[in-house]
Amino acid sequence: MFCVADTIRAAFLTGYAELARSVGLDPLRMLDAAGIPRAALTDPDLRFPTTAARDLLEASARGAEDFGLRLIDQRTPSIMGPVALIAREQPNVRGVIDAVARHTALHTEATTLHVEEAGDVVIIHVRTRFPAPGPTRQAVESGMGQVVRVLRMYLGAQWRPVGASFVHGAPKSMATHHRVFGPNIAFDQDFDGIVCTREDLDRPNLGADPEMARQIERYIEGLASAAQAPLPDRVRETIRNLLPTGRATIEVVGMQMGVDPRTLQRQLAALGTSFIDLLQDVRMAQSGHYLEESDRPLAEVSDLLGFSALSAFSRWHRAHYGCSASDRRKTGKGNGMATQ
Repeated sequence: MFCVADTIRAAFLTGYAELARSVGLDPLRMLDAAGIPRAALTDPDLRFPTTAARDLLEASARGAEDFGLRLIDQRTPSIMGPVALIAREQPNVRGVIDAVARHTALHTEATTLHVEEAGDVVIIHVRTRFPAPGPTRQAVESGMGQVVRVLRMYLGAQWRPVGASFVHGAPKSMATHHRVFGPNIAFDQDFDGIVCTREDLDRPNLGADPEMARQIERYIEGLASAAQAPLPDRVRETIRNLLPTGRATIEVVGMQMGVDPRTLQRQLAALGTSFIDLLQDVRMAQSGHYLEESDRPLAEVSDLLGFSALSAFSRWHRAHYGCSASDRRKTGKGNGMATQ
C-alpha cells in the first residue's frame, strides 16, 4: 500500500522511452516490470509510486550505468510543472532554489533540498526518501542533475558547480558526471550535494516578474490545499476532470491520484462511501448544470458526463430522476436533486 504523498508525476519519464531504446532496453517491458502504467509515457500528470520510479531507474542502469543522470541531462526543468513556474519568477538564484525546495512536493515527495551556507561556500543538499528500502544511486544522481539543470537556467549553460559530493561509490566511467558536474566530484562522502558560491545564489534573475510570482504562489497554494482535501473530495475532483474524456473509471482515477484501485476502494469504504457513489454525485451535479443552465444538445451532455452513448445517458437519467432529460430541461424537474 502507498499513499498519495509517496508518488511522483509521470513527467519524470519525459524522454525515458527514447533513452531506454538507445541503450538496448524495451521501455514498455521496463515499465511493466516496475509496475508503472504504460499511460505514464503520454500523460505527464499521472502519478505513480516513487518506489516504482526508483526501481525503474535502477533496472535501467543495466543498459547504462549513468542512466539516471543521462535522463535528466537531456531535458529542461519544465518537467517540474508548477514548481518550475514559481521558480522562474524569483528575483535571484537564491529565490529560485528556495522556491524549488518549498514546492518540490508538488512534483515528488522523494527528493528534498536543504541549503547550507558557510561564508562564501554554499552546499545544496539533495536528500532522497522512499517508503520502501532499495538502492538509490540512480535517483540521487537524477536529483543532483536536476538541481544543476535548474541552476544553469539562470547562471548560463556553461556554468558548473564548484564541486559535487556523493555518498555512493564512483562509477566505472565518469564522462557523463564530468559533463554535468564539472571536474571536482567526490564519491564515498558523508552527503549528497552540490557545492557552489554565495555569489552564484546572489545572481539576479533579470526576467523575474514579482506580480506573476505572487499569482503563481496563490495558484500553487491552491494545488497544495487541494492535495490535502478529504479523499472523497479529491476523488470527486479527479472524476470531474476525467468525465468528458470517457475515462472516469476507478482504474484511471487511481492512476491519476497515484493510488492502487483496490486500495482506493478500501479507503473510500472506510469513509462510508464508494467510487460509484462519488461518480453518481458528480454526474448528478454536472447534469443539473448542463441541462438547466445551458442549451447544449443532449448528445453533447451525454458525452460530457462520460456515457458511451446517448441511450445509456437516457436510461441513467430516467432511473435517477424519474423523467427524461428533455422533460427535465423543459420543466426544470429535478432541480432539488441536482446537487444531492
